[in-house]
Amino acid sequence: MSSVQDLGRFGVAQYGIPYSGAMDRYALAQVNFILGNPKGAAALEMAHTGPELVFERDTRIVFAGAEADIYLNDRPLKYGHVTEILEDDHLVVKKIRKGQWLYMGIQGGFESESVFGSKSWYKGISPRDRVVKGDSICYLSEEERFYPPVETNAKIRSDWFRPNQINVYPGPEWHKLSTLLHNRILKKAFTISELINRMAYQLDEEIANELDPILTAPVYPGTIQLTPSGKLIILMRDGQVTGGYPRILQVDNISLNVLSQKRTGEKIKFSLLGEM
Repeated sequence: MSSVQDLGRFGVAQYGIPYSGAMDRYALAQVNFILGNPKGAAALEMAHTGPELVFERDTRIVFAGAEADIYLNDRPLKYGHVTEILEDDHLVVKKIRKGQWLYMGIQGGFESESVFGSKSWYKGISPRDRVVKGDSICYLSEEERFYPPVETNAKIRSDWFRPNQINVYPGPEWHKLSTLLHNRILKKAFTISELINRMAYQLDEEIANELDPILTAPVYPGTIQLTPSGKLIILMRDGQVTGGYPRILQVDNISLNVLSQKRTGEKIKFSLLGEM
């Protein structure tokens, strides 16, 4: 589940190409800010259990997002702090304990192949879609391109994604639901199901409805679809760009980062922004 991700791929949705990019853009922004990287520099995104890495050149790294047990040369590595890396250093990312997606930023960003203006990996679009044993991922190491020492006392909080409130806007088909269903959806606590990945998060609880399918229409990361069976599906960064299920809600950008860090079994509640 490890892959290189930046802010995503834009301007090509009309060809059916997903946006992709970091599941948690806030965590990506954190690692790049602390390292002094460009805002959208590519980082290594990890889920569940991270990879085992050997660095071939000196650099600097920092971790943000989910919390995990990370060891550099068999010693625990501190979360949210810039770490100096030397040639042949050995790093292991073990089980993620809190949250869902962990990010390792590196000085200058990763130099993976750029496709349609993005270095984000996606199967069928980029040459690779996830890290496999024996992979090499390039990063800037030449002395003339090595960034100056980072002078920052910035601290990363790892509890910012703990709230269960997810802010949403009415979707195009929200008005087709009855007031009763509006109240039911907004007052109910939903459980994150086992069906979660970069494409979509599905919720366990069902909302019985008689909505008709819609003609295929645009959808975006954060679009919440209601299926005929009553399932709520929240599209994520690798979600398709069109869909035929009613689009009842749209998660706002900040809450989409929070939602991405929720794990199976955790509860969320929707809070409506704007007019009903």
